[in-house]
Amino acid sequence: MNETGDIALLPENYSDKVFAILLGLADGATHARDDIDPGATEILPLYLADGLLEALEWANDGVASDEAACMWLAALRSYRKLTKAFPAGAPEPLNRWIDDEFAHVEIFEEIHKGDPKNIEGLDSLDMGQVGRPTGVGADSSGVLPRAAIAALLGRVPVSTTEALARSAAYLTHDAKAAAACIAAAKIIRSAMEDGEEAASSWPALLEPLEGEAAEALKNVVERVSAGLGQSPADAYNSYFAEEEDSESEESDIAAAPAENTGEPADRDPEVDAYAVALLAALHGSDAIGERPATALDDIISELHDRWMALLV
Repeated sequence: MNETGDIALLPENYSDKVFAILLGLADGATHARDDIDPGATEILPLYLADGLLEALEWANDGVASDEAACMWLAALRSYRKLTKAFPAGAPEPLNRWIDDEFAHVEIFEEIHKGDPKNIEGLDSLDMGQVGRPTGVGADSSGVLPRAAIAALLGRVPVSTTEALARSAAYLTHDAKAAAACIAAAKIIRSAMEDGEEAASSWPALLEPLEGEAAEALKNVVERVSAGLGQSPADAYNSYFAEEEDSESEESDIAAAPAENTGEPADRDPEVDAYAVALLAALHGSDAIGERPATALDDIISELHDRWMALLV
């Protein structure tokens, strides 16, 4: 991590915000699914965070590392967690602490599926990257949760945040989604550093974006921005209330009982995971103070502690 450029100081509540963002990813996805069992939506970004953690560990030992490659190897381990096997012909990285901890997570029914484009993009013997994407043309909201992970690294130039977000997106998606992922990461980082004052910079980041991931990001930012000035708890409740109200008003049919598919209709866990991460970046743990516990809380706590031990 030796880029030159403008480097921001860590905010005083950096540790709290890192913890809240990690918890927020799980909370948003759990809220969207209305189910306590974890899902691919939050598992993949937690593994990507461990990939960056491994790169930090190498750097702390004075050994150069490739952050993108570390994230890819971590993503392959998440792929195995979700599918029971590595992609055919791909590297098979050794377990790390997070794999051992996941083995103890109690699953009552099943690990919920996330954006299918994430698994499809990882199902390759090569690492997806700029100029050689494994998810050719792929554009979906599945890149948004990982943007929050790219934003967590403190005391680096914004260009490093951009590079991490780009690399994370190209592991499974293509150019439009990568552009949205970069903007999403910069929005999270700005919220961590400047709180609600950062919102004035968000329209310029969103304006040039296009595509499915971009529209999902714009929708989140619009709804979160509508709650600026509210208490953290009210901002959280307002985000979900507005989403639920808009769904119920779409048609009279929406008011009828939905077919029982195991997940609420018209909710996207990928979008809600990012949204709560953004609320956490703005307000810290106060944004999720009333959240229920999730099956991943112990892993998130350990990840936070390991992360902070290397950055403070």
